[in-house]
Amino acid sequence: MSTSTSSPPPGGAEAKPRLPRLPVSPTHFGLNLIALAVVLAMVFLMRAKILHPKDPVLVLCAGAALPVVLVDVLVLKVHRRASTGLDWDGAFAPDFARIATKLLGLVVTVAPFALFYWATPEYQGSFYDPLWSRLRALWPVLVVAAVFYVTLIDTLMKEPRDAYWTLGRLALGRFEEVAGKGPLLANHFRGWLVKGYFFPLMFVWLCGGTRNVMGYDFAGAAWTNLRVYAFLYDFIFFFDLLFATVGYVVSFRALDTHIRSAESTMLGWTVALFCYEPFFRGLFEKAYIQYGGNSFESWLADYPYLRQAWGAAVIFLVLVYVLSTITFGVRFSNLTHRGILTNGPYRFTKHPAYVSKNLSWWLTAVPFLVMDGNVGAAIKRCLGLLMMNFIYFMRARTEERHLSHDPTYVQYALWMNEHGVLRVLNRVPVLRYRAPD
Repeated sequence: MSTSTSSPPPGGAEAKPRLPRLPVSPTHFGLNLIALAVVLAMVFLMRAKILHPKDPVLVLCAGAALPVVLVDVLVLKVHRRASTGLDWDGAFAPDFARIATKLLGLVVTVAPFALFYWATPEYQGSFYDPLWSRLRALWPVLVVAAVFYVTLIDTLMKEPRDAYWTLGRLALGRFEEVAGKGPLLANHFRGWLVKGYFFPLMFVWLCGGTRNVMGYDFAGAAWTNLRVYAFLYDFIFFFDLLFATVGYVVSFRALDTHIRSAESTMLGWTVALFCYEPFFRGLFEKAYIQYGGNSFESWLADYPYLRQAWGAAVIFLVLVYVLSTITFGVRFSNLTHRGILTNGPYRFTKHPAYVSKNLSWWLTAVPFLVMDGNVGAAIKRCLGLLMMNFIYFMRARTEERHLSHDPTYVQYALWMNEHGVLRVLNRVPVLRYRAPD
């Protein structure tokens, strides 16, 4: 892929190696910014009491999702891509027996998650009430939508005997018809496990973030006292939660946003779950990783201009972080392959979200400060943050290994080796990307 195989040019000169080219991204960063503008306008209207939605969270989710979906379909024609596996030009002739089998497979898929939510203390506390209350109100709509969607997609699919059909046949006892489908079902449930774990968490966090943004009091807020900094910090992460939540919901083959594959290794899952509740704060932060306790605000209190510049640097880094999420459009998801991004911040470096987030932690936590002459405590905090940085390094590595099953990612990563803004790090052997054999 990365070198030319053509014959030498006349005169005996050898052909120059053909460098990899930057692949086309499945979504358009610039067009996704339309959704950002729409949500910004909605937030302004809600705060100004001009717009009074009954459920601001769901309305904001729609405001983020619909512009991306409309642009993807009308401009990028994502529904026509070969990767969807759909044929939009064929006759609409539903096979109702097969559709019923797939709906049974959908029930078999969802039932274990519903049982787990019901049986485990983690999901029975009040923390997840914002999600459960909405599901209780919306479940009839979701059921009707699921039947309609399964019917449509089954009719359009070139190879309709998918994981849902396979599970349905298994539930009917037709074991001989689904022999050899183990890998298909394993990937199917891994993908659902990603959504089943991350979506409830992201949605509840988004509910809290929405309340904070809508209720923030700007009285006396200024950049000089860093109250504007504090608002912008939370506001930027609100957008990250919004687009991430939407990404877990809008996972549809018809939009080419479906899960192609989900992480299959224990290491990949471990380093990802390490960073989220209830594992991080409930276990790892308390027992192993503690790097907080300081803040640049108090450290630089006697140097107001430097403190403001420091805060601006933090805001820039978290802005890069959220723009990385917005680059996904409606395709964001941990631990899955839903298309290889090559534009937005991903045009300049691999893993821009991880790089910017980890740098921001060094600026906000300033763990290297020696307080009260306690050098040992400063060293411990630095070691704690370095451990956190290492976890994100391993997340990046396991993601690269997973995505490298797709030749498009290999092409992208090899291009980034030569053109990325952090290509100087390629001199460190462990950091340089190498294509799989």
